[in-house]
Amino acid sequence: MSFNKYDTVEDLNDSKHDWLLRIRAQALWKGITKETKDFRGYNVIFIDDCNGRIHAFIAAALCAKYEGYLIEGQLYKLNDFSVKYYNGDETSRSVRTHKHLYFTNETKFIKDEEDGMKIEPQSFDLFSLEDVQNNKNDNRYLIDVFTLHDGRSYANVTFFNVFGDSFLKAMKENLEHPVIIIIASAKINEWNDEVSLTNYPATRFYINSSHYSVKEIRSRIAENSFYVTHLDDQDDKGIPTFIVKDLFNLTEDYIEKMVQCKVTVKKFDKKVKWYSNFCAKCDINIELVDRKYQCGECRKIYTYPDKRYQLTSLCSDNTGTVPIIWTDEEVVRLCRKTVYDIIADDEEVEDGDKFPTALQEFEKKKSTTSQ
Repeated sequence: MSFNKYDTVEDLNDSKHDWLLRIRAQALWKGITKETKDFRGYNVIFIDDCNGRIHAFIAAALCAKYEGYLIEGQLYKLNDFSVKYYNGDETSRSVRTHKHLYFTNETKFIKDEEDGMKIEPQSFDLFSLEDVQNNKNDNRYLIDVFTLHDGRSYANVTFFNVFGDSFLKAMKENLEHPVIIIIASAKINEWNDEVSLTNYPATRFYINSSHYSVKEIRSRIAENSFYVTHLDDQDDKGIPTFIVKDLFNLTEDYIEKMVQCKVTVKKFDKKVKWYSNFCAKCDINIELVDRKYQCGECRKIYTYPDKRYQLTSLCSDNTGTVPIIWTDEEVVRLCRKTVYDIIADDEEVEDGDKFPTALQEFEKKKSTTSQ
């Protein structure tokens, strides 16, 4: 039984029209024909409470009713619309997905005044600046990038007209340092063998955003041993990469072999303990029986057994969803905390029944998992 009456962006397909979304308008821009300068309609990037993003289009004939009503940052309820799939050759897409939606004459679109699940102010498909060069020949998508501005490094970025003026003005403000900049939906250009980023109608910049990635970077800067983990750029050379749909069709030749898959962590299973007690000698989990912990293999009795993470999550890409078990080593690498560190920070999670807030931060994040 579902307690959420709304559909998610991930659910959408072209099988029907009576979808119901609760979304935030992250970005809004006008579509103008380059040659004739005719107004074609409104383009919108919507995000839902699962950080799912989708591009929406409102044809010019329908725009009058939304003039002044459709505002960036506002929450809305949207239902009765059309979902279409890209043909494959469309260029300069603002969202890296295979589908988009269209408003119709029957579409209902109202502001959301209720208290519901939190929808973040922004959602991105973040790449590092080093990835710009690798993506220069893929004109299907615009790109979201982030950088730290510390006065010692630079990136080739050219912003034109009013957009460029607004960026320069924003950078002159009294900003927290180092300044962390996210450029969303930028266009990659190449001139004289030099790659640069330029603004497109969909382009937005966010300086010291409240996005979780900015908070994570800033908190780690404050630590003595700062490093950045690129969760969405962990490909290991030589390990075959699959989409989720193909994982279920792998033959027995892949048993006990490493494969990798880029997925979004949708949610953790919070009904089971987030850690397990185990016998370090036999490397097997042990349970409390008759008020004692005893290994079933070596029969050793533990008063205080070792603990390790045991996280089970549902992860997905555009092709499907798959359950993934996280190893202790992987969780420690990502959060830089052992089970004992988590318990020391929050004693209420010690019995394992309450899921730690520190681990919930991994939900909705994209990563490359190798299994």
